[in-house]
Amino acid sequence: MVVGISKQERLKTKEDLFEEATNIYDQLVEWRRGFHVFPELAFEERVTSSRVFQILKSMPGVEVTQAFGETTAVIGKISGKREGRAIMIRCPMDALPLQEETDLTFASCIPGVMHGCGHDAHMAVLLGVALLLSKRREMLDRSVVLVFQPAEEGLGGAKRLIDAGLLDSYNIDYALGFHFWPKYGYGKLLLKPGIMTALSDRFHISIQGVGGHAAAPHLAVDPWTIIAHVILAAQALVGREIDPTESAVISFGHLEAGEAHNVIPEQIDLWGSLRALNVEVRDFLQNRLEEMVPLLAKTFRGLGTIKYHRNYPQVINDERLTSLVLRIARDSFGDENLEILDRPLMAGEDFAFYTQVIPSCFLLFGTGGKYWLHHPKYDVPEDLLPFAAGLEAYLAFCLSNMLSMGEDEIG
Repeated sequence: MVVGISKQERLKTKEDLFEEATNIYDQLVEWRRGFHVFPELAFEERVTSSRVFQILKSMPGVEVTQAFGETTAVIGKISGKREGRAIMIRCPMDALPLQEETDLTFASCIPGVMHGCGHDAHMAVLLGVALLLSKRREMLDRSVVLVFQPAEEGLGGAKRLIDAGLLDSYNIDYALGFHFWPKYGYGKLLLKPGIMTALSDRFHISIQGVGGHAAAPHLAVDPWTIIAHVILAAQALVGREIDPTESAVISFGHLEAGEAHNVIPEQIDLWGSLRALNVEVRDFLQNRLEEMVPLLAKTFRGLGTIKYHRNYPQVINDERLTSLVLRIARDSFGDENLEILDRPLMAGEDFAFYTQVIPSCFLLFGTGGKYWLHHPKYDVPEDLLPFAAGLEAYLAFCLSNMLSMGEDEIG
């Protein structure tokens, strides 16, 4: 049985939160654009971290810690009436090694670095949540911990914070994660109980040949021929060695080779990503890649090596917590603004590390839009910032008061 505030009290608070979130629209946009114009890569978010720290410090009732775990992380805590068993809301801070092509007036001023995944907007939204909840801290039963996390984009910032004791230090029992998500219904809340995202790994293939002149390939060992066979064979692994009812994908994103059009290079380096929904499928594909690369290279008189890194596990939404989140959202917004995904996403997300340890729920905000995440023209619709801030604050408020302090299970 869920205990705490009544439905009427919740709905009244919802109206107040969303009205105030709308009123701070200009502030949310200012914060977002400030982060967007000065993006920083994973574990390098020093200016970003300092800015987040200063903004949080200006809010009454927010206890702020900078550089948690000897990283750029910033942690804000809004204490509830009872200590212990806090609720965490996490947002990432890092940008991508990407040259921006949006032509926005506040486009990145750092060449080759861009907030192409919306983390600038996530930070602005969570600062809005902090502002909204700090004014209502006396109404919170549980504490709410706001985690501005470094290094979501591939370097495992979440795991670094967990290993540094984040969850124990702040008595965190539940975690919420949010992400703006293009190509889905504008303004819709999207989620899925159970497995939400694929596990996501990365690998580096290096092919060593013998360089030579383009006019005399017979005197060289051409690594281009080898790498071409490796790429085709990798796709055949998914298409011909995996059960068609399973889901997996191998993609290549970065290649370094050569310096001239008429010179066969000595070496080619190729980086790629492997995603799967089943751990056994991942294990099989990893083993096959590690077998195949050196054998294919040897077939063409070259040398091939692969370094495989198991990166992110699956995001697994806790069934009971997700059920409660759904009930709060459905009661407040109606079914027309909710979408339960019928299958997991093949995206990787390091929020997965939290879901391995504590009951967690990862949600998506649909933004529509033409460009996908990690595209140089990707942009977040700024008119969704108040909605996201209001919704995140409302969910945290409700969960703070509906998750009973003495129960191990969610009613």
